[in-house]
Amino acid sequence: MPKTPDWGWKDNYPINNITWEEAVSYCNWLSKKEKLQPVYSKRGPNIVCNFKANGYRLPTEAEWEFAAKGGNKDKETRYSGSDNADDIAWHKLNSKNSPHTVGTKLPNELGIYDMSGNVWEWCWDWYNKDYYKIEDGDNPKGPEMGERKSVRGGSWDSKINYLRPANRISTLPNRTHEFYGFRIARTIQE
Repeated sequence: MPKTPDWGWKDNYPINNITWEEAVSYCNWLSKKEKLQPVYSKRGPNIVCNFKANGYRLPTEAEWEFAAKGGNKDKETRYSGSDNADDIAWHKLNSKNSPHTVGTKLPNELGIYDMSGNVWEWCWDWYNKDYYKIEDGDNPKGPEMGERKSVRGGSWDSKINYLRPANRISTLPNRTHEFYGFRIARTIQE
């Protein structure tokens, strides 16, 4: 990065203690660095997402959950890759109250690590507790407006029941906690 961010980082650990707004800024910074089209722009006070751009972005909740559940290889496990939380996740009972090196637990069916536990992960979507009950279609993008953003996956500070891929919580986009992080996605044009 051009300068050390206020939140810092430790190599081989998940980025944590980051706001949704900082995660979006990072995605645009990395896109520009790799000469890709940035995904996010401002429209007045709002950040908008161009899902057709080839740069980095936060996954939608639907994308995040699809990946966490193992995609088309889903074995319908309770957590992301296992029915035993200790096999795949750092959580309140085994983490010693801190995040851990990424990839030290087993991956899920897609080979993705830490989808359950270690750090909660910001998603693009505005949070609406009833959205999935009313949304129809393939890969929904979430409500267009809201107050809070969705965070998925549970963390090193979470009770085991929060590690389920379908579990959803939310927080204000300008707030963070030491257990909030993110993962990035890209739209690849075929």
